Amino acid sequence: MLTRRHIRIKVMQSLYSISHEGKQNLNDQLNFYTESVKKSFDLYYLLISIYKNIYVYAQNNIELEKKLQYELPDPIAEKIVNNPYFKFLCEHKNISDYIKKRKINNWNLDSEYINQFYIDLTSRPLFVDYFPGLNNEDDSLFCVNFFKECVAQSDKLYDYLEDKQLTWIDDFPVVNTYILKQIKSLDIEKSKKMNFPFFNLQSEETTFGIDMLNKVISMSDLLESEIKGKTPNWDSDRIADIDFILLKMAISELLYFEEIPVRVTINEYLEIAKDYSTPKSNIFINGVLDNISKDFDKKGRLNKAGRGLL
Repeated sequence: MLTRRHIRIKVMQSLYSISHEGKQNLNDQLNFYTESVKKSFDLYYLLISIYKNIYVYAQNNIELEKKLQYELPDPIAEKIVNNPYFKFLCEHKNISDYIKKRKINNWNLDSEYINQFYIDLTSRPLFVDYFPGLNNEDDSLFCVNFFKECVAQSDKLYDYLEDKQLTWIDDFPVVNTYILKQIKSLDIEKSKKMNFPFFNLQSEETTFGIDMLNKVISMSDLLESEIKGKTPNWDSDRIADIDFILLKMAISELLYFEEIPVRVTINEYLEIAKDYSTPKSNIFINGVLDNISKDFDKKGRLNKAGRGLL
């Protein structure tokens, strides 16, 4: 679920956060990093469980209408309950088990968000012409558009996630994209299987981040010495904290991660700098890394092999 760039960002956040708390202990940083990765998966299950909560909310509306003998039932509730994708996600054991294991009870404590998603759904013209069960494509589209328009675009949800867990703001676009791809590719007429992501300390992405942290921390003095003399008109004290961290990470990639091509490393850190540092940081980092990589190449210090991974 997580990309190499996203892992790089989490490593950057770990190095920045812990260093500003005055801690340089490797275990502290590894714990911060792994917890941040775990929280990404928590966010995935928190968001995909919205389907379950909306489905239950619709069921309760229908039951209440029956008790009160409403002559005009809620059309959106009927559409949700009869949508096979909502039903599938509501009843899937993997989602329920993870929510229970990690004690993710946000939508029980903050049920007004589920109510707001439901209200948003009823106000969308796109859903008025939807009739469940006519064909699989329409059922899937209804499920996809609910998430895309009511969940992913919710400013209220964005603010809520920011208050609950700061790193979730960086995870939000990645997780949204992953969920939408999952649902779009799911065809429950042919298969009711769905591959759910789970945190794995031994996964390629997670170990990449752990290796990066180990290298940056254990080789910190060496990495800093590589930067000195390569930043004309800039003393180390004048380099933005984030830029300094990104440079150290990038240099460690150049020297110790042989499967990652030089150009990939430089491009990745330029993009991260654009989003997380000062307006001119990407230009500064590009110049420094370009000089350093050429110097490493000239001295035979680059040991790159394989096709490389982002």
